[in-house]
Amino acid sequence: MALVNQFRQILCGIALSALAMAPAVAARDNYATDSDYEGLAVAIDRDLPDFPRQKRRWTQEAWVRLSYVVTADGQAVDPIVINSSGGIDFENEVRKVTERWRFKPSDTGAELPYNIANMRFVIRGRGKGTTRKFARYAKHIMKNLHGNNVEVARRHADEAVEIGGWNLYESTILWLMLGRIEGAEGNDAGKLEMYRRGLAVSDSRSLRRNARIDLLEDIFELESKLHQYAAAMVTLETLSDVRGSSEVLEHLSARSAAIVEILDNQDVVAAQATVSNPCNCDDGVALWDYIPIRRTFSFANLNGNVERFEARCERQRISGIVETDQKWTLAADWGNCQVFVFGDDGATFDFLGHLPDSEEDQAIDRTAVARNYVLDRRD
Repeated sequence: MALVNQFRQILCGIALSALAMAPAVAARDNYATDSDYEGLAVAIDRDLPDFPRQKRRWTQEAWVRLSYVVTADGQAVDPIVINSSGGIDFENEVRKVTERWRFKPSDTGAELPYNIANMRFVIRGRGKGTTRKFARYAKHIMKNLHGNNVEVARRHADEAVEIGGWNLYESTILWLMLGRIEGAEGNDAGKLEMYRRGLAVSDSRSLRRNARIDLLEDIFELESKLHQYAAAMVTLETLSDVRGSSEVLEHLSARSAAIVEILDNQDVVAAQATVSNPCNCDDGVALWDYIPIRRTFSFANLNGNVERFEARCERQRISGIVETDQKWTLAADWGNCQVFVFGDDGATFDFLGHLPDSEEDQAIDRTAVARNYVLDRRD
C-alpha cells in the first residue's frame, strides 16, 4: 500500500529520532546553499543566496524552485517562485540574488526565458532527525489521522506550518502528512501538491528508496486522476530511474498505455488545475505551473479568479489574459516550454491541450513537446 511503510517508519522512529536534537548554530560558516540549474543560459557570474539573517538562530532549512528569464544583455529578470518549503524569507533571498546574476548573451541576441534554479538552504553538521517539538506534532497528527479525526489532525498540522523552523527532514514528513490530510478531506489537487513538495525537499535519509517508489506511484495516480497526463508521464519516467521500481512499473503499465492512447488520439485533453500559493504565506504569489503535452492550448471551466498566464519557452515567451474563447500556440522552434497561470489561491480551471488538425502537424507536436521536466530527484 503506497506510503504506508513510510508513515509506519515515521511513527516507529519518531521517538528515537527526536533524541537527535539539533546542535546550537552560531557560526555563519555552518550555513550553506546547494543549487542546480536548468536552461540554455550560460552563466558568467551566479552567486548563491545568503541564509536569511532572521532565520540563522533557528534550525530551519529550506528549498526554493525559481523560474527566471535571461535578457539579451545577460541579466536575470522576472523571477517566479514555482514552489518552496521554508517561507517567504528564503524566497526573497533567492529573488534578491538573481538580480546580481550575469549570463553570456545568446547567439541570436534574444532573451532566453526558460531557466530554472533549485536552491537548498542547509545547515552543515545538522542532525537529520527530528526535534522533540516536531516529534510531538507528528505524533498528534498521525494519531488523529489513524483515528479519522481529520479536523484535529489539520489543526495540529496547520499549527506546525505556522510555527516553522523545521529542517528539510522534518519538512518532508510534514508535507507528506499534509498530503494525507488533504486526501482525507477529499482534495486530490491539494494532496498532489503536498506530495510533490514532500518529494522535492526529501533526500535519501528522509525518504528511503521503497518509500520514494510508493510516493512516485501515488503522485502518478493523482496526476492521472486529474488528467495531468504530461506530468504523469514524466513522473513515470522519474520512477523508472529508481532502482527496484520494476514491479510498480509493471503494475502501472496498463494505465500508462491508456494515457499514451489518449494523447495520441483524443482531440482535446483537459488537465484539471488548481491555483495554489507555493509558500503557504500571505506574501506568496498563487499560481499553477505545467509543462504542456501539446503546443496549442486554451482554458475552460474557470471557477474563481484566474487572471493571466505566461508561457516561458527556451527561445520565446508569450503572456495573456486567461479567456475561455482564445487559443494560443507554442511554436515548435521555441523549444521546451512551461506555462504559469496566476490567480487567487484555490481557483480552479481546465487546461486544454489541442491536437493539431493535420497529421504532419500532429507528428511535429508529439516530437516537439517538452519531455525533460522532472521533479527533483534525490536518489
